[in-house]
Amino acid sequence: MIHAAAERIVSLSSLSAIEVPPPQFVEFAAAGGFDAVGVRAAQTGQDRGFQLPAGSALLRDTKSALADNGMRVLDVEVVKLHPGSSRGDWSAVLDAGAELGADHLLVTVLDDDRIRAESNFAELAELSGDYGLRACLEPMIFSSVRDVSAAAAFVEGVAGRAGVLVDALHWARAGSDVADITALAEDLLPYCQLCDAVSAAPSTDPNAAITEARTHRLAPGTGALPLAEFLRALPASAAVSVEAPSARSVTDPGGWIAELGRATWTVLDRLQHPNDKLY
Repeated sequence: MIHAAAERIVSLSSLSAIEVPPPQFVEFAAAGGFDAVGVRAAQTGQDRGFQLPAGSALLRDTKSALADNGMRVLDVEVVKLHPGSSRGDWSAVLDAGAELGADHLLVTVLDDDRIRAESNFAELAELSGDYGLRACLEPMIFSSVRDVSAAAAFVEGVAGRAGVLVDALHWARAGSDVADITALAEDLLPYCQLCDAVSAAPSTDPNAAITEARTHRLAPGTGALPLAEFLRALPASAAVSVEAPSARSVTDPGGWIAELGRATWTVLDRLQHPNDKLY
């Protein structure tokens, strides 16, 4: 099937089925109609995600699955900048991103010391460029950078080629609107994350927001988030990464990913043809 929105890269975030090993995740994503995937590369065996060190069988199998299915890696994640962050905390994710040919590195900030956090982010952004990656900061209300406007101010204060990653759920929970997105320079917004939710209301409970973000998202177009307005506010070239973990992503990952693919393309096709009676 050829989609009207086919020029936009549509990727599947690793959080949508985080327990599935990367090679199988790539196969599920390809079968679900996605163009690309995100990979969560673990720094240690205790972190969520999978370790993909150079020369490992898992890295080799992941690269083979990408080649066999005509897929690419949109982003690797996640580097969390906390008060004790150093280059040693970033190495596994950067190495995996370079090995997989990823475009972007997802970054979050968990350090309320703005000067230290900016210094660490600037160093990471510069180092990411050496690995062929663009560091993109994701704002979340339970992080030190809560919303889109704060993320833009943070990134613009850092030299380099960093960007901002706007997640539709976090955007809504922060109480942001489309003007907060359109106020940003387009080159700051290389991709976004898409899902849906039961409510579009802002959140005042960070713990509830964490639980929802990690376990209770809906497929795009099946909830209350204003996704058409959200997508129209972004550059037309911005890639879409579908991040929608749910109970089904654990019990039926293949079926859930197929449903996410169908739902996402429906949303994107409707965006191109809002008056089409077929929809």
